[in-house]
Parts: sequence; C-alpha cells; structure tokens
Amino acid sequence: MARDRLIEQISDQLLLLGSDADRLTDAAAYFNQLNRTDLRALQALRGGGMTAGGLARALGVTSGATTRVIDSLVASGLVARDPHPTDRRRVLVRLTRTAEQEVDRTFEQLRADVRTLLEGYDEAQLETIARFLEEARALVREHARRLSTRDGL
Repeated sequence: MARDRLIEQISDQLLLLGSDADRLTDAAAYFNQLNRTDLRALQALRGGGMTAGGLARALGVTSGATTRVIDSLVASGLVARDPHPTDRRRVLVRLTRTAEQEVDRTFEQLRADVRTLLEGYDEAQLETIARFLEEARALVREHARRLSTRDGL
C-alpha cells in the first residue's frame, strides 16, 4: 500500500510541476519583457540553431505565427537568420550572444539551486532521477499530442 501511495504522490507532484513551470515561464517572460511564445522560442533555440519549421514544431504553433515570432526576435536583436549550411533555400534561426546571456541570466539561480538540491543524491539516485524525468517528459509530450487531436480521449 505504501508503494501505491508513493506512486500517486509522485503522479500528483508531476502534474503540479506543470503548473509551477507555467508560472515560472510567465515570470521569466515578464522579467525579460517578452511574451511567453518569444521566451519559449529563445529556450528552444538555446540548444542550437534550427529552421523555422523546426522552431514551429518545437513551439507547437503555425508557420505564420513562427514567422512573426522570428521577425520580432530579429528586430529585438535576440535572434539572427543564417544561411543553412547545406540547403541554400533554407535559413537557420539562432540566438545572438545577447539572447544567450539573457536566457542564462534568467535561469542561472534556478540552475544553481537545482544543482545544490541534486548534490544530496548519490550517483545511482541521480541516474534514476534522470531516467524518470526523461521518460516522464516523453509521456507528457505524448499525452499533449493525444489531447491536441481532440479525438484522443
């Protein structure tokens, strides 16, 4: 019975974490004087440049909305359009150094606090946590896709 209770507790905490992440996104967007979608675009691009189509998929928005996001971020000096290295017809969108610094500054204290929290776990526990988070994120993305079709219920 204790195991079932722990599983329910973890499931509940995971759902609550989504709401907490939404509040963090709102606060971070406000802090950077951006809207949520622009901030999410910067976060998506933090891993490296991508095409507009890749960014649209990462954000879950239309190509038209993605173009508006990119245009706004280019005008703000936060992203740049670069020629695609292998396809002349395409461009890559990437963060400018200013945007990289902004994203890093926004989340640096959180990253430091998470690091401090994780220092209390041994390597085997960290591997379990990392695996759980990876698998949980995959489940969340899958259920978001399912729910977005409206017939997935």
